[in-house]
Amino acid sequence: MSCQFPPDYAIADGVTYSQFNSSFADKLVCASTYLRPDPGGAMLPWLYTLFLLLFHLPACIIRAVRWESAQYLALGLALFNIAVTVQTYVSTKLRPSEILVWMPLTLMLDIGAMLQMVILILELPGHSVTILKRALDHPTLVTHALVALFAFLFGVMLLILQIYGLIEARKGMNTRDLTVNWCSPTFRDFALAVTTGNCDLYSVIESSSNGIGCIQLPASQQEDWLKGTVAALSVSLVFEVFDVLLVKLVGRNKKGDNVEVNGTRLRRPWLSMFGGALVLIILIYYGAETANHLPPGVTDVVWIYRKEPKADIGRVCNVYLKSPGLRGMIIGWTDGLFDSWGPIYHGKEVIKAIRKEL
Repeated sequence: MSCQFPPDYAIADGVTYSQFNSSFADKLVCASTYLRPDPGGAMLPWLYTLFLLLFHLPACIIRAVRWESAQYLALGLALFNIAVTVQTYVSTKLRPSEILVWMPLTLMLDIGAMLQMVILILELPGHSVTILKRALDHPTLVTHALVALFAFLFGVMLLILQIYGLIEARKGMNTRDLTVNWCSPTFRDFALAVTTGNCDLYSVIESSSNGIGCIQLPASQQEDWLKGTVAALSVSLVFEVFDVLLVKLVGRNKKGDNVEVNGTRLRRPWLSMFGGALVLIILIYYGAETANHLPPGVTDVVWIYRKEPKADIGRVCNVYLKSPGLRGMIIGWTDGLFDSWGPIYHGKEVIKAIRKEL
């Protein structure tokens, strides 16, 4: 045992360090296990982000070369992103400590796609802002009219979600002493506290996930991502304004969309496309890093203090903690995403346990 506390050092309420002295001589070792974030404390798993990138990259390439062929794919991706973002906002209530779940950093690609479709459709020969009205008399215009309408609606919704997320992230930066729960199956069976190799003591608390215990850590990652979200969304809005100007004002030929420079078509939301793809790559990197490392302040070897309520002495065992891995991040993020579904997602017994705890 590397940490020697005074005999009267409080391990928990009514429990002192002296009640565990006899256990240290036994040098008990518990089975190694993982430590994962509690619901709301995990960022988008890198595998999910990779899937987003794999869907968006072909869409971006098609939009750059022949934008008419990517309309339905772009609309589908935008609708999916809207649904997920709204769900994260509802489940987390935009709490600063759960920024990793609700940060709307993946919206830029879809906003760029929507503004491109609206502007270029309305500028096609014979098209204008009255396309919906004229589509009633010209059935061939119906498809373009509906695509332009949905692209406009989705674009507005995405922009509102983005700005709202920016405002809430900026407010969250003013919140002090943020904490986040990290949980492990080994933090149960009368576990009272955990000490790390740095001699930091953390009390074991109940998790919102039934049958697992947690320790409460400073939310340093969340504080960093609040700042990063504000910076990234601010840059995204600037990029989107420039893309509107690029798609709308760059010179065009008589057909309206074939101006090229060295074979590259200019009238595309290039900043949103490159910026959005870069954001996804960054999220993949940080998602993998977070999944493969323990949170700051937690060492890979910890000591768990256990004591039954009626026992006079307690037991201490050292445990080797593993990083959450992809599985742990998926559990933490998905639990945060669907928390508002209540018993539909958690099941009735878990909900009863949470209400009893509250």
